[in-house]
Amino acid sequence: LISKLGWIGYLFICLLGLIFIAFLCFCLYIKYIHLKYDHIPGPPRDSFIFGHSPTMLREMSNGRVVHDKFLEWAETYGPVYRINGLHFVVLCVTCPDTTKEVLMSPKYPKDSQVYKRLFNLFGQRFFGNGLITAQNHDEWYKQRRIMDPAFSSLYLRGQMGAFNERAEKLMDKLADMADNNTAANMQHMFNCVTLDVITKVAFGVELDLLKESDSPFPNAIEMCLKGMVHYVRDFTFQLYPKNKKFINEVKKSCQLLRSTGRQWINERKMAVQNGEDVPKDILTQILKTAGKGML
Repeated sequence: LISKLGWIGYLFICLLGLIFIAFLCFCLYIKYIHLKYDHIPGPPRDSFIFGHSPTMLREMSNGRVVHDKFLEWAETYGPVYRINGLHFVVLCVTCPDTTKEVLMSPKYPKDSQVYKRLFNLFGQRFFGNGLITAQNHDEWYKQRRIMDPAFSSLYLRGQMGAFNERAEKLMDKLADMADNNTAANMQHMFNCVTLDVITKVAFGVELDLLKESDSPFPNAIEMCLKGMVHYVRDFTFQLYPKNKKFINEVKKSCQLLRSTGRQWINERKMAVQNGEDVPKDILTQILKTAGKGML
């Protein structure tokens, strides 16, 4: 028995030694990363190991918008600055020319840890492997070529009537509310107008959300965006039972948006194949471009 206890104690000491050596190597690697990137300006680190993570966690836990802190750092340290967290370094860029270069060039691949997670939300397919999340530059370029004609300045100028019509409806709604001394939730109203414009210009669908207050789409989009924030920022979010109800609502919202989009696209494809008159919207333009062999 004493011999067995001796061996257990010896193994325990060896295990502690290995853990200490691994931790020491990790700290040395963090120090190497600091030396490699500390020539780039940035705010002082809160911690050698955790870097700026404590500051960002405080901003998010206090209900503030963490991007306001990013803007504050950009104004203090310039258009390019670094953020540290463990052995990771994030470069924040606010210069328009540099941002365009990073987004358009294949030399700067997307972070797989972030964009792979956007493929789905809590196991429910979300963005998939589309234009936003495609990490392979050739795949991204094919999809970009299909989208480009629909978002050219010349094509969008032809859609100004829809933009102006929605803006006039918003002004009429605000005028009625002012006459009745009714408080206006401007964020909600702008969200409704934005979604109205998108569905009309992109899909030829009239939602008229300023009147139809029972539409499920605004809430579904809001739930997906909230879920995306939790899913990307907190890897343990779905492990807590208290979050199960919220996660189920996010999944249902994803299903609603994707099934509705699929239905609209399939109906338009059938209409085009049958030679019916179709709206000259973004969806029609994309289907025409894809039909020319750009897929």
